[in-house]
Amino acid sequence: MNSSQQIKLGAIISYIAIVFNIIVGFLYTPWMIKQIGKSDYGLYILVTAFLSYFVMDFGLGQTIARFLSKYKANNEPEKINQMLGLTSKFYLLINGLILITLIVVYFFIENIFIELSPVEIEKFKIVYLIAGGFSLISFPFMPLDGVLIAYERFVLLKLCDIISKVGIVILMIIALLLGYKLYALVAINAAIGILIIGIKFFYLSKKTPIKIDFGFKSKKLLGELVKFSFWVSIIGIAQRLLINIAPFILGIVSGTEQIAIFSIGIIIEGYTWTLAHALNGLFLPKVSQLDTQKNNLHEITNLMIRVGRIQLIVMGLLMIGLVVLGQEFVVLWMGSGFSESYYVILLLILPGFITLTQEIAYTYLFVINELRYRAVIFVGASILSVIISFILAPHYGAMGCAIGIFSGTMLCHVIGMNFIYWKKIKLEIPRFFKECYYSLIGAFVLTLSVGFLLNYFLPAETLIRFSCKVVLLSLFYIISVWFTGLRADEKELFKSVLLKLAAKFKNK
Repeated sequence: MNSSQQIKLGAIISYIAIVFNIIVGFLYTPWMIKQIGKSDYGLYILVTAFLSYFVMDFGLGQTIARFLSKYKANNEPEKINQMLGLTSKFYLLINGLILITLIVVYFFIENIFIELSPVEIEKFKIVYLIAGGFSLISFPFMPLDGVLIAYERFVLLKLCDIISKVGIVILMIIALLLGYKLYALVAINAAIGILIIGIKFFYLSKKTPIKIDFGFKSKKLLGELVKFSFWVSIIGIAQRLLINIAPFILGIVSGTEQIAIFSIGIIIEGYTWTLAHALNGLFLPKVSQLDTQKNNLHEITNLMIRVGRIQLIVMGLLMIGLVVLGQEFVVLWMGSGFSESYYVILLLILPGFITLTQEIAYTYLFVINELRYRAVIFVGASILSVIISFILAPHYGAMGCAIGIFSGTMLCHVIGMNFIYWKKIKLEIPRFFKECYYSLIGAFVLTLSVGFLLNYFLPAETLIRFSCKVVLLSLFYIISVWFTGLRADEKELFKSVLLKLAAKFKNK
Protein backbone atom coordinates (compact mmCIF):
# COMPACT_ATOMS: atom_id res chain seq x y z
CA MET A 1 0.00 0.00 0.00
CA ASN A 2 1.08 3.58 -0.58
CA SER A 3 1.20 6.17 2.21
CA SER A 4 -2.31 7.51 1.59
CA GLN A 5 -3.85 4.04 1.63
CA GLN A 6 -1.96 3.16 4.82
CA ILE A 7 -3.28 6.31 6.53
CA LYS A 8 -6.90 5.73 5.43
CA LEU A 9 -6.98 2.03 6.30
CA GLY A 10 -5.03 2.65 9.50
CA ALA A 11 -7.58 5.28 10.54
CA ILE A 12 -10.51 2.94 9.80
CA ILE A 13 -8.93 0.11 11.80
CA SER A 14 -8.23 2.57 14.64
CA TYR A 15 -11.87 3.55 14.90
CA ILE A 16 -12.98 -0.11 14.70
CA ALA A 17 -10.63 -0.90 17.58
CA ILE A 18 -11.93 2.05 19.56
CA VAL A 19 -15.59 1.12 19.08
CA PHE A 20 -14.83 -2.48 20.07
CA ASN A 21 -12.87 -1.34 23.11
CA ILE A 22 -15.63 1.00 24.27
CA ILE A 23 -18.48 -1.47 23.81
CA VAL A 24 -16.64 -4.41 25.37
CA GLY A 25 -15.26 -2.18 28.12
CA PHE A 26 -18.71 -0.98 29.10
CA LEU A 27 -20.02 -4.54 29.21
CA TYR A 28 -16.92 -6.22 30.62
CA THR A 29 -15.54 -3.75 33.18
CA PRO A 30 -18.42 -3.79 35.73
CA TRP A 31 -18.63 -7.58 35.50
CA MET A 32 -14.87 -7.89 35.98
CA ILE A 33 -14.89 -5.54 39.00
CA LYS A 34 -17.74 -7.55 40.50
CA GLN A 35 -15.73 -10.76 40.02
CA ILE A 36 -12.45 -9.58 41.56
CA GLY A 37 -13.87 -6.99 43.99
CA LYS A 38 -13.61 -3.22 44.29
CA SER A 39 -10.51 -3.38 46.52
CA ASP A 40 -8.56 -5.73 44.19
CA TYR A 41 -9.47 -3.60 41.17
CA GLY A 42 -8.16 -0.55 43.03
CA LEU A 43 -4.92 -2.46 43.69
CA TYR A 44 -4.59 -3.32 39.98
CA ILE A 45 -5.03 0.33 38.98
CA LEU A 46 -2.57 1.39 41.68
CA VAL A 47 0.15 -1.04 40.53
CA THR A 48 -0.14 -0.13 36.83
CA ALA A 49 -0.14 3.61 37.61
CA PHE A 50 2.79 3.22 40.03
CA LEU A 51 4.95 1.25 37.58
CA SER A 52 4.30 3.75 34.79
CA TYR A 53 6.69 6.17 36.50
CA PHE A 54 9.58 3.73 36.31
CA VAL A 55 9.00 2.20 32.87
CA MET A 56 8.74 4.80 30.12
CA ASP A 57 10.72 5.25 26.93
CA PHE A 58 11.99 8.71 27.92
CA GLY A 59 10.89 10.13 24.58
CA LEU A 60 13.18 7.88 22.57
CA GLY A 61 10.31 6.14 20.75
CA GLN A 62 9.09 9.36 19.14
CA THR A 63 12.67 10.50 18.60
CA ILE A 64 13.49 7.28 16.76
CA ALA A 65 10.40 7.70 14.55
CA ARG A 66 11.52 11.21 13.63
CA PHE A 67 15.11 10.23 12.79
CA LEU A 68 14.05 7.11 10.88
CA SER A 69 11.54 9.11 8.82
CA LYS A 70 14.34 11.51 7.91
CA TYR A 71 16.80 8.74 7.00
CA LYS A 72 14.17 6.85 5.03
CA ALA A 73 13.22 9.99 3.06
CA ASN A 74 16.90 10.55 2.25
CA ASN A 75 17.36 6.85 1.27
CA GLU A 76 20.02 6.17 3.91
CA PRO A 77 19.35 2.58 5.07
CA GLU A 78 22.78 2.19 6.68
CA LYS A 79 22.04 5.09 9.05
CA ILE A 80 18.75 3.42 10.03
CA ASN A 81 20.57 0.22 10.99
CA GLN A 82 23.26 2.13 12.86
CA MET A 83 20.82 4.24 14.84
CA LEU A 84 18.71 1.21 15.83
CA GLY A 85 21.85 -0.58 17.01
CA LEU A 86 22.88 2.42 19.08
CA THR A 87 19.45 2.93 20.63
CA SER A 88 19.01 -0.79 21.34
CA LYS A 89 22.13 -0.79 23.53
CA PHE A 90 20.99 2.44 25.20
CA TYR A 91 17.60 0.88 26.02
CA LEU A 92 19.29 -2.17 27.55
CA LEU A 93 21.40 0.10 29.75
CA ILE A 94 18.32 1.99 30.96
CA ASN A 95 16.55 -1.34 31.52
CA GLY A 96 19.31 -2.39 33.91
CA LEU A 97 18.90 0.83 35.90
CA ILE A 98 15.13 0.33 36.03
CA LEU A 99 15.63 -3.22 37.35
CA ILE A 100 17.76 -1.94 40.21
CA THR A 101 15.22 0.79 41.00
CA LEU A 102 12.26 -1.62 41.05
CA ILE A 103 14.13 -4.01 43.38
CA VAL A 104 14.90 -1.19 45.84
CA VAL A 105 11.31 0.14 45.74
CA TYR A 106 9.92 -3.35 46.43
CA PHE A 107 11.40 -3.34 49.95
CA PHE A 108 9.77 0.01 50.80
CA ILE A 109 6.20 -0.66 49.58
CA GLU A 110 4.78 -0.79 53.15
CA ASN A 111 6.30 2.61 53.92
CA ILE A 112 4.93 4.22 50.74
CA PHE A 113 1.30 3.03 50.76
CA ILE A 114 0.44 3.44 54.42
CA GLU A 115 -3.33 3.43 53.79
CA LEU A 116 -3.28 -0.17 52.45
CA SER A 117 -4.13 -3.04 54.79
CA PRO A 118 -1.61 -5.87 55.42
CA VAL A 119 -3.63 -8.17 53.11
CA GLU A 120 -3.67 -5.51 50.37
CA ILE A 121 0.10 -4.99 50.78
CA GLU A 122 0.75 -8.70 50.21
CA LYS A 123 -1.45 -8.73 47.09
CA PHE A 124 0.21 -5.53 45.87
CA LYS A 125 3.66 -7.14 46.13
CA ILE A 126 2.66 -10.17 44.03
CA VAL A 127 1.00 -8.03 41.35
CA TYR A 128 4.02 -5.70 41.46
CA LEU A 129 6.37 -8.60 40.70
CA ILE A 130 4.27 -9.86 37.76
CA ALA A 131 3.66 -6.45 36.20
CA GLY A 132 7.21 -5.29 36.91
CA GLY A 133 8.65 -8.40 35.25
CA PHE A 134 6.60 -7.78 32.10
CA SER A 135 7.63 -4.13 32.09
CA LEU A 136 11.29 -5.07 32.14
CA ILE A 137 10.80 -7.57 29.28
CA SER A 138 8.83 -5.11 27.13
CA PHE A 139 10.92 -1.98 27.75
CA PRO A 140 13.74 -2.71 25.24
CA PHE A 141 11.11 -3.23 22.51
CA MET A 142 9.42 0.16 22.94
CA PRO A 143 11.02 1.57 19.73
CA LEU A 144 9.07 -0.94 17.60
CA ASP A 145 6.09 1.40 17.23
CA GLY A 146 8.37 4.23 16.17
CA VAL A 147 9.92 2.01 13.49
CA LEU A 148 6.48 0.97 12.20
CA ILE A 149 5.39 4.62 12.01
CA ALA A 150 8.58 5.63 10.18
CA TYR A 151 8.03 2.86 7.61
CA GLU A 152 4.33 3.85 7.42
CA ARG A 153 3.13 0.38 8.45
CA PHE A 154 0.02 1.87 10.05
CA VAL A 155 -2.23 -1.09 9.22
CA LEU A 156 -0.13 -3.59 11.18
CA LEU A 157 0.25 -1.11 14.05
CA LYS A 158 -3.52 -0.74 14.39
CA LEU A 159 -4.23 -4.44 13.82
CA CYS A 160 -1.97 -5.22 16.77
CA ASP A 161 -4.12 -2.90 18.89
CA ILE A 162 -7.22 -4.91 17.97
CA ILE A 163 -5.50 -8.26 18.57
CA SER A 164 -4.36 -7.05 21.98
CA LYS A 165 -7.79 -5.80 23.06
CA VAL A 166 -9.71 -8.84 21.81
CA GLY A 167 -7.19 -11.31 23.24
CA ILE A 168 -7.13 -9.74 26.71
CA VAL A 169 -10.93 -9.62 26.99
CA ILE A 170 -11.49 -13.20 25.78
CA LEU A 171 -8.79 -14.71 28.01
CA MET A 172 -9.89 -12.67 31.03
CA ILE A 173 -13.50 -13.79 30.69
CA ILE A 174 -12.35 -17.42 30.54
CA ALA A 175 -10.02 -16.95 33.54
CA LEU A 176 -12.67 -15.25 35.69
CA LEU A 177 -15.26 -17.91 34.85
CA LEU A 178 -12.74 -20.54 35.97
CA GLY A 179 -12.35 -18.75 39.30
CA TYR A 180 -9.04 -16.91 38.76
CA LYS A 181 -9.04 -13.28 39.89
CA LEU A 182 -6.55 -10.43 40.38
CA TYR A 183 -3.35 -12.30 39.52
CA ALA A 184 -4.88 -13.66 36.29
CA LEU A 185 -5.80 -10.10 35.24
CA VAL A 186 -2.18 -8.99 35.48
CA ALA A 187 -0.68 -12.19 34.01
CA ILE A 188 -2.96 -12.19 30.95
CA ASN A 189 -2.19 -8.53 30.20
CA ALA A 190 1.52 -9.40 30.36
CA ALA A 191 1.19 -12.51 28.15
CA ILE A 192 -0.76 -10.66 25.43
CA GLY A 193 1.74 -7.80 25.57
CA ILE A 194 4.62 -10.21 24.94
CA LEU A 195 2.71 -11.80 22.04
CA ILE A 196 2.17 -8.39 20.39
CA ILE A 197 5.87 -7.58 20.76
CA GLY A 198 6.67 -10.87 19.01
CA ILE A 199 4.32 -10.10 16.11
CA LYS A 200 5.79 -6.63 15.55
CA PHE A 201 9.38 -7.87 15.80
CA PHE A 202 8.76 -10.77 13.40
CA TYR A 203 7.02 -8.47 10.87
CA LEU A 204 9.83 -5.92 10.91
CA SER A 205 12.49 -8.60 10.52
CA LYS A 206 10.70 -10.17 7.53
CA LYS A 207 9.04 -7.21 5.77
CA THR A 208 11.58 -4.42 6.12
CA PRO A 209 15.26 -4.19 5.12
CA ILE A 210 16.31 -3.43 8.71
CA LYS A 211 19.50 -5.15 9.87
CA ILE A 212 20.41 -3.75 13.27
CA ASP A 213 24.09 -2.82 13.54
CA PHE A 214 24.91 -3.58 17.19
CA GLY A 215 28.58 -2.80 16.66
CA PHE A 216 27.99 0.85 15.70
CA LYS A 217 29.19 3.53 18.13
CA SER A 218 28.76 7.27 17.86
CA LYS A 219 28.88 9.74 20.74
CA LYS A 220 27.68 12.48 18.40
CA LEU A 221 24.52 10.64 17.30
CA LEU A 222 23.84 9.48 20.86
CA GLY A 223 24.15 13.08 22.01
CA GLU A 224 21.68 14.21 19.36
CA LEU A 225 19.20 11.49 20.37
CA VAL A 226 19.47 12.33 24.06
CA LYS A 227 19.21 16.07 23.39
CA PHE A 228 16.13 15.69 21.20
CA SER A 229 14.43 13.15 23.47
CA PHE A 230 15.07 15.17 26.64
CA TRP A 231 12.04 17.41 26.24
CA VAL A 232 9.86 14.53 25.05
CA SER A 233 10.91 12.69 28.21
CA ILE A 234 10.00 15.67 30.40
CA ILE A 235 6.58 15.79 28.71
CA GLY A 236 6.09 12.05 29.30
CA ILE A 237 6.96 12.34 32.99
CA ALA A 238 4.72 15.39 33.39
CA GLN A 239 1.80 13.62 31.68
CA ARG A 240 2.09 10.76 34.15
CA LEU A 241 2.24 13.22 37.05
CA LEU A 242 -0.94 14.87 35.79
CA ILE A 243 -3.37 11.91 35.80
CA ASN A 244 -1.55 8.66 36.57
CA ILE A 245 -0.25 9.98 39.88
CA ALA A 246 -3.81 10.35 41.22
CA PRO A 247 -4.12 6.65 42.20
CA PHE A 248 -0.70 6.96 43.87
CA ILE A 249 -1.89 9.98 45.89
CA LEU A 250 -5.16 8.26 46.79
CA GLY A 251 -3.23 5.14 47.83
CA ILE A 252 -1.33 7.30 50.31
CA VAL A 253 -4.17 9.42 51.74
CA SER A 254 -7.52 7.74 50.90
CA GLY A 255 -7.37 3.98 50.16
CA THR A 256 -8.37 1.52 47.44
CA GLU A 257 -12.11 2.38 47.23
CA GLN A 258 -11.39 5.97 46.22
CA ILE A 259 -8.86 4.63 43.69
CA ALA A 260 -11.61 2.45 42.18
CA ILE A 261 -13.99 5.45 42.00
CA PHE A 262 -11.30 7.55 40.31
CA SER A 263 -10.41 4.71 37.94
CA ILE A 264 -13.83 4.94 36.26
CA GLY A 265 -12.97 8.51 35.36
CA ILE A 266 -9.61 7.32 33.99
CA ILE A 267 -11.39 4.69 31.85
CA ILE A 268 -13.81 7.19 30.28
CA GLU A 269 -11.10 9.83 29.85
CA GLY A 270 -8.96 7.15 28.22
CA TYR A 271 -11.72 6.29 25.74
CA THR A 272 -12.11 9.98 24.89
CA TRP A 273 -8.34 10.42 24.46
CA THR A 274 -8.08 7.27 22.32
CA LEU A 275 -10.95 8.40 20.10
CA ALA A 276 -9.31 11.76 19.53
CA HIS A 277 -5.86 10.21 18.94
CA ALA A 278 -6.95 7.45 16.59
CA LEU A 279 -5.07 9.33 13.88
CA ASN A 280 -2.07 10.00 16.13
CA GLY A 281 1.20 9.48 14.31
CA LEU A 282 -0.44 9.17 10.92
CA PHE A 283 0.21 12.83 10.05
CA LEU A 284 3.87 13.02 11.12
CA PRO A 285 5.17 12.49 7.54
CA LYS A 286 2.58 14.98 6.19
CA VAL A 287 3.47 17.71 8.69
CA SER A 288 7.18 17.10 8.00
CA GLN A 289 6.54 17.67 4.28
CA LEU A 290 4.53 20.85 4.91
CA ASP A 291 7.34 22.23 7.08
CA THR A 292 9.63 22.31 4.01
CA GLN A 293 7.17 24.28 1.86
CA LYS A 294 6.63 28.00 1.48
CA ASN A 295 3.85 29.57 3.55
CA ASN A 296 4.08 26.48 5.72
CA LEU A 297 2.49 27.96 8.87
CA HIS A 298 -0.67 28.83 6.94
CA GLU A 299 -0.86 25.34 5.42
CA ILE A 300 -0.18 23.64 8.76
CA THR A 301 -2.96 25.72 10.32
CA ASN A 302 -5.26 24.60 7.49
CA LEU A 303 -4.40 20.95 8.25
CA MET A 304 -4.89 21.64 11.96
CA ILE A 305 -8.37 23.00 11.24
CA ARG A 306 -9.37 20.10 8.96
CA VAL A 307 -8.21 17.40 11.36
CA GLY A 308 -9.41 19.34 14.41
CA ARG A 309 -12.93 19.68 13.03
CA ILE A 310 -13.17 15.95 12.30
CA GLN A 311 -11.97 15.20 15.82
CA LEU A 312 -14.40 17.74 17.27
CA ILE A 313 -17.36 16.34 15.32
CA VAL A 314 -16.57 12.77 16.43
CA MET A 315 -15.88 13.76 20.05
CA GLY A 316 -18.73 16.25 20.32
CA LEU A 317 -21.39 13.57 20.62
CA LEU A 318 -19.37 11.63 23.20
CA MET A 319 -18.69 14.67 25.37
CA ILE A 320 -22.21 16.05 25.16
CA GLY A 321 -23.60 12.61 25.91
CA LEU A 322 -21.40 12.28 29.00
CA VAL A 323 -22.39 15.73 30.28
CA VAL A 324 -26.12 15.10 29.82
CA LEU A 325 -26.48 11.36 30.36
CA GLY A 326 -23.28 10.56 32.23
CA GLN A 327 -24.69 10.33 35.75
CA GLU A 328 -27.47 7.95 34.75
CA PHE A 329 -24.98 5.95 32.72
CA VAL A 330 -22.48 5.53 35.59
CA VAL A 331 -25.20 4.35 37.99
CA LEU A 332 -26.68 1.91 35.45
CA TRP A 333 -23.21 0.73 34.41
CA MET A 334 -21.32 0.45 37.69
CA GLY A 335 -23.98 0.83 40.39
CA SER A 336 -24.86 3.62 42.83
CA GLY A 337 -21.58 3.08 44.71
CA PHE A 338 -19.75 4.72 41.80
CA SER A 339 -22.08 7.74 41.37
CA GLU A 340 -19.27 10.09 42.42
CA SER A 341 -17.30 8.92 39.37
CA TYR A 342 -19.59 11.05 37.16
CA TYR A 343 -18.10 14.29 38.51
CA VAL A 344 -14.58 12.86 38.17
CA ILE A 345 -15.36 12.05 34.52
CA LEU A 346 -16.59 15.58 33.78
CA LEU A 347 -13.54 17.23 35.36
CA LEU A 348 -11.18 14.96 33.42
CA ILE A 349 -12.77 15.21 29.96
CA LEU A 350 -14.02 18.79 29.63
CA PRO A 351 -10.60 20.38 28.94
CA GLY A 352 -10.23 17.86 26.10
CA PHE A 353 -12.94 19.75 24.22
CA ILE A 354 -10.07 22.03 23.20
CA THR A 355 -6.82 20.14 23.79
CA LEU A 356 -7.82 16.99 21.90
CA THR A 357 -8.49 18.90 18.69
CA GLN A 358 -4.93 20.26 18.49
CA GLU A 359 -2.87 17.14 17.75
CA ILE A 360 -1.47 18.68 14.54
CA ALA A 361 -0.05 21.62 16.50
CA TYR A 362 1.75 19.21 18.84
CA THR A 363 3.05 17.20 15.88
CA TYR A 364 4.42 20.43 14.39
CA LEU A 365 6.24 21.22 17.65
CA PHE A 366 7.79 17.78 17.37
CA VAL A 367 8.85 18.31 13.75
CA ILE A 368 10.53 21.68 14.40
CA ASN A 369 12.11 20.44 17.66
CA GLU A 370 10.46 23.08 19.86
CA LEU A 371 9.09 20.69 22.48
CA ARG A 372 10.62 22.66 25.35
CA TYR A 373 7.59 24.94 25.37
CA ARG A 374 5.19 22.03 25.82
CA ALA A 375 7.49 20.44 28.40
CA VAL A 376 7.56 23.57 30.59
CA ILE A 377 3.78 23.95 30.32
CA PHE A 378 3.21 20.26 31.19
CA VAL A 379 5.53 20.45 34.19
CA GLY A 380 3.66 23.51 35.45
CA ALA A 381 0.31 21.77 35.02
CA SER A 382 1.52 18.66 36.82
CA ILE A 383 3.01 20.54 39.77
CA LEU A 384 -0.17 22.57 40.20
CA SER A 385 -2.31 19.43 39.92
CA VAL A 386 -0.25 17.48 42.48
CA ILE A 387 -0.31 20.36 45.00
CA ILE A 388 -4.09 20.81 44.74
CA SER A 389 -4.65 17.03 44.82
CA PHE A 390 -2.62 16.53 48.00
CA ILE A 391 -4.54 19.39 49.66
CA LEU A 392 -8.03 18.21 48.64
CA ALA A 393 -7.75 14.39 48.39
CA PRO A 394 -7.62 13.71 52.18
CA HIS A 395 -11.05 15.38 52.50
CA TYR A 396 -12.69 14.80 49.11
CA GLY A 397 -10.97 11.62 47.86
CA ALA A 398 -11.25 11.05 44.11
CA MET A 399 -13.02 14.39 43.59
CA GLY A 400 -10.09 16.24 45.16
CA CYS A 401 -7.66 14.72 42.64
CA ALA A 402 -10.05 15.45 39.76
CA ILE A 403 -10.30 19.12 40.77
CA GLY A 404 -6.50 19.34 40.87
CA ILE A 405 -6.17 17.82 37.38
CA PHE A 406 -8.89 20.07 35.94
CA SER A 407 -7.27 23.21 37.36
CA GLY A 408 -3.82 22.33 36.05
CA THR A 409 -5.12 21.33 32.62
CA MET A 410 -7.23 24.45 32.07
CA LEU A 411 -4.62 26.95 33.21
CA CYS A 412 -1.61 25.35 31.53
CA HIS A 413 -2.70 23.03 28.71
CA VAL A 414 -5.61 25.10 27.41
CA ILE A 415 -4.60 28.71 28.08
CA GLY A 416 -0.82 28.30 28.25
CA MET A 417 -0.32 26.02 25.23
CA ASN A 418 -2.57 28.05 22.96
CA PHE A 419 -0.60 31.18 23.87
CA ILE A 420 2.59 29.29 22.89
CA TYR A 421 1.09 28.05 19.61
CA TRP A 422 -0.04 31.57 18.74
CA LYS A 423 2.71 33.89 19.97
CA LYS A 424 5.83 31.70 19.92
CA ILE A 425 5.21 29.18 17.13
CA LYS A 426 3.17 31.67 15.06
CA LEU A 427 0.33 29.31 14.14
CA GLU A 428 -2.93 31.08 13.31
CA ILE A 429 -4.72 30.14 16.55
CA PRO A 430 -7.53 32.75 16.42
CA ARG A 431 -8.38 31.49 12.92
CA PHE A 432 -8.21 27.91 14.18
CA PHE A 433 -10.81 28.56 16.88
CA LYS A 434 -13.03 30.55 14.55
CA GLU A 435 -13.05 28.01 11.72
CA CYS A 436 -12.91 24.88 13.88
CA TYR A 437 -15.52 25.73 16.52
CA TYR A 438 -17.72 28.58 15.35
CA SER A 439 -20.00 26.71 12.93
CA LEU A 440 -20.38 23.74 15.30
CA ILE A 441 -21.22 25.58 18.53
CA GLY A 442 -24.88 26.01 17.54
CA ALA A 443 -25.34 22.28 16.99
CA PHE A 444 -23.63 21.53 20.31
CA VAL A 445 -25.84 23.96 22.27
CA LEU A 446 -29.01 22.61 20.61
CA THR A 447 -28.03 19.02 21.43
CA LEU A 448 -27.24 19.92 25.04
CA SER A 449 -30.63 21.61 25.39
CA VAL A 450 -32.47 18.62 23.94
CA GLY A 451 -30.47 16.32 26.23
CA PHE A 452 -31.47 18.20 29.37
CA LEU A 453 -35.11 18.16 28.24
CA LEU A 454 -34.88 14.38 27.73
CA ASN A 455 -33.48 14.04 31.25
CA TYR A 456 -36.31 16.11 32.69
CA PHE A 457 -39.17 14.33 30.92
CA LEU A 458 -37.67 10.83 30.54
CA PRO A 459 -35.56 9.87 33.57
CA ALA A 460 -33.84 6.57 32.78
CA GLU A 461 -34.38 3.92 35.42
CA THR A 462 -33.74 0.99 33.10
CA LEU A 463 -31.13 0.22 30.49
CA ILE A 464 -33.76 0.07 27.73
CA ARG A 465 -35.05 3.57 28.48
CA PHE A 466 -31.48 4.87 28.74
CA SER A 467 -30.62 3.29 25.36
CA CYS A 468 -33.63 5.01 23.79
CA LYS A 469 -32.42 8.35 25.12
CA VAL A 470 -28.95 7.70 23.69
CA VAL A 471 -30.41 6.91 20.27
CA LEU A 472 -32.67 9.98 20.29
CA LEU A 473 -29.85 12.29 21.38
CA SER A 474 -27.46 10.79 18.81
CA LEU A 475 -29.95 11.22 15.96
CA PHE A 476 -30.62 14.82 16.95
CA TYR A 477 -26.87 15.50 17.15
CA ILE A 478 -26.20 14.00 13.71
CA ILE A 479 -29.07 15.94 12.11
CA SER A 480 -28.18 19.26 13.75
CA VAL A 481 -24.46 18.93 12.93
CA TRP A 482 -25.23 17.93 9.34
CA PHE A 483 -27.56 20.86 8.64
CA THR A 484 -25.98 23.59 10.76
CA GLY A 485 -22.33 22.65 11.29
CA LEU A 486 -20.72 20.72 8.45
CA ARG A 487 -19.00 22.34 5.50
CA ALA A 488 -19.69 21.17 1.97
CA ASP A 489 -16.35 19.33 1.69
CA GLU A 490 -16.95 17.59 5.02
CA LYS A 491 -20.37 16.42 3.86
CA GLU A 492 -18.76 15.00 0.73
CA LEU A 493 -16.13 13.25 2.85
CA PHE A 494 -18.73 11.57 5.07
CA LYS A 495 -20.88 10.71 2.04
CA SER A 496 -17.95 9.07 0.26
CA VAL A 497 -17.09 7.01 3.34
CA LEU A 498 -20.71 5.86 3.73
CA LEU A 499 -21.01 5.05 0.02
CA LYS A 500 -17.81 2.99 0.09
CA LEU A 501 -18.99 1.08 3.15
CA ALA A 502 -22.39 0.49 1.54
CA ALA A 503 -20.75 -0.74 -1.67
CA LYS A 504 -18.52 -3.18 0.22
CA PHE A 505 -21.50 -4.46 2.22
CA LYS A 506 -23.54 -4.88 -0.99
CA ASN A 507 -20.73 -6.80 -2.69
CA LYS A 508 -20.53 -9.19 0.23
